[in-house]
Amino acid sequence: MDRNTAGDKLLEYNYINVITPFKHKFAKCDSKKQVVKVNGNHVYEKDVDFSEYYNCFLEERNKYPAIIANIQDFEIHFKSITAYHILTTARIRNSSELSLFLSKLELRFSFLESRYDKTRIRHMKDQITTLKNDIFQYADVYCFFDRMSLGNMLTVFTCLENDTQNRILKDMKKYKVNLNVDQVPAFIKKVFCLVSIRNCVMHCNSLEVLIRFYKPKTHELRNSSDRKKYLSLIKLLSKEKTRD
Repeated sequence: MDRNTAGDKLLEYNYINVITPFKHKFAKCDSKKQVVKVNGNHVYEKDVDFSEYYNCFLEERNKYPAIIANIQDFEIHFKSITAYHILTTARIRNSSELSLFLSKLELRFSFLESRYDKTRIRHMKDQITTLKNDIFQYADVYCFFDRMSLGNMLTVFTCLENDTQNRILKDMKKYKVNLNVDQVPAFIKKVFCLVSIRNCVMHCNSLEVLIRFYKPKTHELRNSSDRKKYLSLIKLLSKEKTRD
């Protein structure tokens, strides 16, 4: 690719999207496959043509339409089915009953502390508190659930009783949107990853960065098992599906 064309592509898509996520693919690595840096810079043992980076960028971004479609399909099913089971099981008809329901969910945190780290628990507590504070801003309970984010719905699902969770997962499996898992703990882990993938693609960020880094801002790398978890789910979400 000539210099002018490369410059146009960088203007169109930005260096941080085209080059930065894929540097590690061409840079020198040590015996543990960690990127070698000298004075904070990558080390390259051969010249890398801009087209090699650009092809990586295109290969990644060409997956986004299928990923977005599958996430939207998952989200509409998950939010609809979860809201249905909550409203019918807890018999919620108005904002006051909804507030009481959320207060009962808060009592579950003492049980969940043995399953999740303090940061995750604090985040979920903050989400439930915010939901409670916002209840009376909605016209009715149906509007409340309709406007709920995927992350908030996951928190609510995580706090539900086991039998309700199992019924929801059974219905998700019925519509083939259970993310290829049959157990609630595995499902929660998958949805937690899916929320991160959703945020990444919807903000036009690089999945390569999400896969590699636990904290992209500080470049804290994920461990091998964590990377495999994201790669597996991205592969599943990248498949084109025929929808009824």
